[in-house]
Amino acid sequence: MTRREEVFEILKNDKKSAQGLANLFKVEMTEILEDLQHLAKSVKPDFELRMIPASCKKCEFVFKERDKAKAPTKCPRCRSEWIQAPLFFMEKKR
Repeated sequence: MTRREEVFEILKNDKKSAQGLANLFKVEMTEILEDLQHLAKSVKPDFELRMIPASCKKCEFVFKERDKAKAPTKCPRCRSEWIQAPLFFMEKKR
């Protein structure tokens, strides 16, 4: 099974950040970001890659407009660096 297939299977069953996946597979985050981009385009027809946006753990600001896989460095509202990274998961299409 390729790493992308393994990432697909993991995200089918659980929500993970890009950094969490990189740590799991012991690869650079850029490789996981490429895998996520590839999965978003070529995922099986009955699934789609979804993302829960990053959020500030201090003031609960949600980065709704941001679609990058990497977590932002600071919250625009409170300037805190305590940021929850975006989480990815596979969702079955309806």
